[in-house]
Amino acid sequence: MLDRIQEVSSLRGCGVTEIVVKPTAERYHHSEIREVGKTFRVVNAVQSMYDAGDIGDGELAAADRWYREYVFASLGVMENPSSDGRVRERGDIHTWMIGRGQCSARLTQIRDMLGLCAHVRLEMLLAREMSFSAMARHLYPALSEGRARMKVSAQCALLLEQLAHVYDVISQKKNKKKSVNDKLPIAM
Repeated sequence: MLDRIQEVSSLRGCGVTEIVVKPTAERYHHSEIREVGKTFRVVNAVQSMYDAGDIGDGELAAADRWYREYVFASLGVMENPSSDGRVRERGDIHTWMIGRGQCSARLTQIRDMLGLCAHVRLEMLLAREMSFSAMARHLYPALSEGRARMKVSAQCALLLEQLAHVYDVISQKKNKKKSVNDKLPIAM
């Protein structure tokens, strides 16, 4: 561990030390790593597509939403967003499980709309965070690595574009259903 500690400095007048831990040389060799602030992040395939301009903000947001819904539906874990200061109702186990079921139903709806092959690629790309090379080895073992990687990269970019469109369609259907329910007369 001592070889990973890059810098130890005392904060101004506080007496508290700040330790910056860098990834090992082996980690640098296996992954592309980017320094963001004082943290180090592995650059995943989605980020590399975004940096290359293959996908836009809508596709990036759709990928993030699908990943969060996948984790919540399968594991029941949700990251707490940063608070804006407002107090929100936390809910109980019943509301939590209803929300988890809705996420699962939405993922099933997306799988039905895009197909099983697309769902498998989304799991590989987003849930397992596989590289294009690793995905290519699984999907196209008979092709050369470079050709298979290019095919997978193009498929993933197209798939994320379709995913963004699917989320737009689902949102439009939800809003349309709300507006129809608002117009229905209440019989007494």
